[in-house]
Amino acid sequence: MIKVENLYYSYSDKLVLDDVSFTVDRNDFVGVIGPNGAGKSTLLKCLCGYIKDYQGDVYLNNIQLSDYSSLERARQVSVVVQQPHFEFDFTVRDVVLMGKYPYLGFWQNYTSGQIVKTEQILKDLNIGHLSNRYLAELSGGEFQLIMIARALNQDTDILLFDEPASHLDIHHQIRIFSLLQQQNLKQNKTIFAVSHNINLAAEFCNKILILDNSRIIAFGKTDEVLKKKALRKVFQVPIEVIKNPFTGKPNILYNYTENGELDD
Repeated sequence: MIKVENLYYSYSDKLVLDDVSFTVDRNDFVGVIGPNGAGKSTLLKCLCGYIKDYQGDVYLNNIQLSDYSSLERARQVSVVVQQPHFEFDFTVRDVVLMGKYPYLGFWQNYTSGQIVKTEQILKDLNIGHLSNRYLAELSGGEFQLIMIARALNQDTDILLFDEPASHLDIHHQIRIFSLLQQQNLKQNKTIFAVSHNINLAAEFCNKILILDNSRIIAFGKTDEVLKKKALRKVFQVPIEVIKNPFTGKPNILYNYTENGELDD
């Protein structure tokens, strides 16, 4: 679904992505973790076409990303970025309906079928009661669910998320990652999600990609990648990895000693 080869990108003189290469298979749910400034958000922007002046190659379904028009790309990939900005205060229904924009002809109005599909997504996500509310009236968790609903309404096989559960309480964090997992398992969506919450990524993602200092440190199955030695080196904190007693998935703990040094 996604193939990246020898990707480089710099902001002015600062190298942000340094020879990044990996492949995301169909139906993968990949969690992207790493410290601040590692290049995670920049990588996602390269994958969705927001950044175009990178060096290297990005393929979607074996076609160069640069060969897609913006409309064709929007039919392949849906994106939810951090804190999207809207010029006007739209209703929830109108925002979710915008997901159908890539399928409209010139000056074409939304079809009755597209409107019905939009209402069904709102219902499926249990947010139908928000349909007539305006964005400014929503809580952070509600707003994030609306952005995800719009991405799902875009009806693409690939979904890219930049911190889908940031600044949310634990209830909404779990709800959003559970929703993404359902889309991955039941709707066969391929998901690539940047997250600072390692435990959420560990619990719901089948693969983990670790970025540090602009390079890939590890990429593979979640159980194989989330190891104490690698995580301690990347995050520079005394991390311990245990199994979640309820799910058996890796669970990250922080083991500080009195002097603040690693307890080996």
